[in-house]
Amino acid sequence: MDPITNKVIDYTVYVRENGKATKIGDTTSVTLPSIEKLTDTIKGSGIIGEIDLPSYGQIGSMETEIAIRTANDKWGILITAYELEYRWATDVVDPSTGKVAVVAHKAFLKVINKKAEEGKLETGAAQDGSAAYEVIAYKRIINGSEIINIDKLNGIFSVNGINMFDNISQYL
Repeated sequence: MDPITNKVIDYTVYVRENGKATKIGDTTSVTLPSIEKLTDTIKGSGIIGEIDLPSYGQIGSMETEIAIRTANDKWGILITAYELEYRWATDVVDPSTGKVAVVAHKAFLKVINKKAEEGKLETGAAQDGSAAYEVIAYKRIINGSEIINIDKLNGIFSVNGINMFDNISQYL
């Protein structure tokens, strides 16, 4: 039986620059990119109604957001970042034994900052700011295996090691 995935145990955010990873503290959450294919509605002869058909190999805008508790000395590093790395661990339960195991996750993102909101100042409260980015490349790793690799500027859309864009690239 497949293990039952439970929840995120903990996570960290890093800004990567010149081969170095700087850990960013005081984050409260991270929103991973949504992968949405571009679509076009088709209709006509032989079709009853309309079909909102995905355009093969075309990915819409992807965004990631990092929420912060309070701006700190790493704020400037965070909002000028071009490469982000998220690391987190989830737990899974083996249904046949009840044993719990840990699964390692990583995400590598090439980004352009779109918005930097420091939040508000209120006595006795968190600032609740955030930084939002356009994602131009996104790679997801689970327990050392690449599951997704999207690089919009280099024609890569790979799922489980299979480049979904290969059969298009050969004709270009």
